[in-house]
Amino acid sequence: MLFLQVETMSIVSSRLGSAACDRHRVGPVSVALVLLAVLVSAIGGASPASAELSSQPTTSWGVIGLGTGTQTDSIDSEVWAIEQIDNTLYVGGRFLQVTDGSTVIDQPYLAAFDATTGVRIPGFAPQLDNAVYALEAAPDGSSLFVGGSFSTVGGVSTGGLVALDPTTGTLDSWSGRIGGYNLVRSLDLLGDNLYVGGGFTSVSSSAGSNAASRIARFNWRSGVQDASWFPVVSGGTVWGIAASTTADRVYLAGYFTTVNGQSRAGGFAAVNQSNSANSSGVQAFLVNTKSVSRQYAYDVETVNGLVFVGGSEHYVQVLNEGDLSLRYFHMSQPSRGDYQDLEVVGNRVYASCHCRQNSYMESATGVIWWGSPPAGQSSATPFASGPNSWATAFNATTGLREASFVPNINSDGPGPWAIHGTPDGCLWLGGNITQASGLTQFNITRLCDPSGQDLIRPSTPGAPQIVSIGADNVSLTWNPSTDNVGVAGYRIFDAANDGVVADVPTNSAILTGLAPATYNFYGRAYDAAGNVSYRTGNRTVTITGSAPDTERPSNPSGLVSTGIGTDSASFSWNPATDNIGVVAYRLYDSTTNAQVLQVTATNGTITGLTPDTYGYYARAVDAAGNISYRSNIVNVTITG
Repeated sequence: MLFLQVETMSIVSSRLGSAACDRHRVGPVSVALVLLAVLVSAIGGASPASAELSSQPTTSWGVIGLGTGTQTDSIDSEVWAIEQIDNTLYVGGRFLQVTDGSTVIDQPYLAAFDATTGVRIPGFAPQLDNAVYALEAAPDGSSLFVGGSFSTVGGVSTGGLVALDPTTGTLDSWSGRIGGYNLVRSLDLLGDNLYVGGGFTSVSSSAGSNAASRIARFNWRSGVQDASWFPVVSGGTVWGIAASTTADRVYLAGYFTTVNGQSRAGGFAAVNQSNSANSSGVQAFLVNTKSVSRQYAYDVETVNGLVFVGGSEHYVQVLNEGDLSLRYFHMSQPSRGDYQDLEVVGNRVYASCHCRQNSYMESATGVIWWGSPPAGQSSATPFASGPNSWATAFNATTGLREASFVPNINSDGPGPWAIHGTPDGCLWLGGNITQASGLTQFNITRLCDPSGQDLIRPSTPGAPQIVSIGADNVSLTWNPSTDNVGVAGYRIFDAANDGVVADVPTNSAILTGLAPATYNFYGRAYDAAGNVSYRTGNRTVTITGSAPDTERPSNPSGLVSTGIGTDSASFSWNPATDNIGVVAYRLYDSTTNAQVLQVTATNGTITGLTPDTYGYYARAVDAAGNISYRSNIVNVTITG
């Protein structure tokens, strides 16, 4: 058990208060872009009695043009994904240019905008050769994960899954790749795992190449695939993914018909995070049309013990997470409006559709059938009905519709396909948005809650640094965070379970009562309004139960090349010494300083090299994680 050796405060921990803003997940999305601002409601059970969104657009920048030869040519949608890191908003899709209404700039498939002003950020200009369908920010903001049907970035062959530098848009060293049917439609990040869904049939990483069946997961830091997690999805593609924080499940939405050999109606399934098997003890997913070709789901979200599923025909189903039984069935009428994207923002779940402004929504506790129900069944009687539009809001605690949210936007196409809630309380919708409150828009508009409450996150604090380690304790410090109003405190988390182990008012803490083990800790800052910063990087701490080993091994010497193949290079070196004992050696690329190999012997082979000249050096590691100084550098040339 951990004890904090400082005065602490009571903590109310909730996914809605922090993780809902950190874990924005983007699935299929459509045409153009809309920024909408929203009052992020207080966490609670009742529907909040708060001001609704202002509908006065505050920016004229947007995206135009439709690329062809994509996986979604049948859906006239310029925008398919929205994500944010700090004050930069990233927009992905099928668009070809960005514009402010007078100037048109070629920037196909992926662009960045200032999240406050909406103005294009010219320094972020990656060149992709095909559409982007999914975006996900690394928890520490260090990378932007991009998925789609593109094959190259900046002329470099990549396949449809990459990690980009969020400032420059250049490729980083993340090793995860997809292959086969080159398509990624959805990304979701939970803990160390980045879940990837689409239509691909193989994956590769620095750990090797493996078969895949439309879904895989990678370590978000390294890009190494977890080959032990292998659900088999058949009969179509995955469009939406939601990894649960409260159940051992990953929820899938899409066009598929079977998962792990078992039939799954309606394109919805739940598989275990622990072993990728189909989740047990759950009820069958309900469909509301007899037309098998129309039984599919586009997206899924989970929050507060509820699972929200949106799809065809025109429904948002709210399920109880325990057994996936139906709680509420919401359906857009009359006969229009497949629900296309879902997003948790504060105490709301927002859903976008091609519902049109003159639609209405019905809610029931049973299935509302589209068309006549099967023989012997009847359509549920709605308990509520009211005006609807291109986007709908639901209470994230109760699952009931919040009927006050009927945004005054319009579209001449399939409507919004992307939703993103921002730290300043604004809600972006991406889609074919032609007007907002009667004003012509160039596919980007922002509507913000005028109440003026503080909805801005503190900046990310520095990663925890070790001051000292004892037999059962560690003293940590970190660079402080800043905030527009003021930082109220910091929380230190155990990365193994995301549990809070310290809550302190200043940028230092002492953790005591630690059993001998290796721990990873990260931090977040928070302000008085409850806004929580993005997480820091991890700090590894090893408790030995005795005086800690802080002595480095000697540096390995005499690194030499012992052989060069068509795509490989072999090396050997003299062993290092250590006061306790050397447990491993690591080889590093001398240009990037990235680790490329770890072995326990004094020799090793690096494979998968392309023709080029490389430089490498070695370091030794002991059991306490102490790393030696580097060896000499050896250059090798691969000729192919």
